[in-house]
Amino acid sequence: MSKADPSSISRRTLLGATSAAPLVCSLPNTAASPSAKSLIGQCARWLSYDFASDGLARRWAALETLAVAGYDYFRMSDYQRGSLPMAPEMAAIEVEIDELWEKRKRGFKAITKLDPRNIHEVASLLVIAARMDFHDPGPTAPLVNKAIAFLATAKCPGCGEPYVPPSLPTA
Repeated sequence: MSKADPSSISRRTLLGATSAAPLVCSLPNTAASPSAKSLIGQCARWLSYDFASDGLARRWAALETLAVAGYDYFRMSDYQRGSLPMAPEMAAIEVEIDELWEKRKRGFKAITKLDPRNIHEVASLLVIAARMDFHDPGPTAPLVNKAIAFLATAKCPGCGEPYVPPSLPTA
């Protein structure tokens, strides 16, 4: 944020607002929840799979930590590891994570075929891109490019001003 321009927005503030925008649209006091087939609905579903996968990965890591603490886990064969008390849960978690991976992959493919029509959909794309970049930087280019293209020409429906000024001030 520039002290010379109190209306400027820091990158941290922008990213925080962008990540919150899809949530604001789904609050109970809004006119209608987005449909499951809408861009926002598909992004929300993708995020639910992603968050579930993260939770499962944390649980698997906790079980592995228990296995390391109580057994010579890293020197055991796969067969020996399979006989540990936490092995069945770890195996079930791996299956669930693989299923969620496939769902996220299909969901991402569907999302990239849709074009944003409003700022909330753009924010949804940016949230997905940010989550993907958190885990594996790179494959988010289609979402980011669509968001940038939209923001470059979009105007606020309230005041008519462009979301992005035609030229940025030089430093």
